[in-house]
Amino acid sequence: MSLLIALLSTTKYGSFVAINHFRSYPADLIFTFFTILGNGVILIPLAGLFIWKKNYEVLIGVLLAILLNTLFVSILKHAFDLPRPLASYGEHIVRTAHWIKLHTKYAFPSGHTALAFCLGSYLSLSFYRYRNITVLCFFSAALVGYSRIYLGQHFLRDVWLGSLLGVLIAIFTFRLVQYTATKLAMKRNRDANQ
Repeated sequence: MSLLIALLSTTKYGSFVAINHFRSYPADLIFTFFTILGNGVILIPLAGLFIWKKNYEVLIGVLLAILLNTLFVSILKHAFDLPRPLASYGEHIVRTAHWIKLHTKYAFPSGHTALAFCLGSYLSLSFYRYRNITVLCFFSAALVGYSRIYLGQHFLRDVWLGSLLGVLIAIFTFRLVQYTATKLAMKRNRDANQ
């Protein structure tokens, strides 16, 4: 927590360089993996698992949360149109793995981070009895966010607010799905008793 406070209190440049310049080849591989997770690749096996387990309520909730998350991220990215680190500082400052293509536009908020926190939060709310799932989800989401700065794609501000957006959308969607499921169950019970 103190590391987060220290990073947030430093300048945009300082927090970016502190993370982006702390590099190694094994870390490049690890954080590339977590960035790929933030692309939404994990949704395909998750959807298959929920279909196999016949957990359609969670499947619908996750898909709705991801849809809303994608919509809000896209609107905010185009509304703010903020430059990414490469456009702000150039190739002499921004470092990345040689296989990563750096982007220059639409930095705010981080879509990968928002997606990871949205998915992680929704799954944590759905399976709250299983603390290991919550820990795994948030640890993975945090690593996705860190990977976006480490690989030179985002500033801390983009990641921080992307994570907040993802969590808020997940909470809203979870409550909406719970409310709708309760109303449908009550209607089915009324219809069955008539």
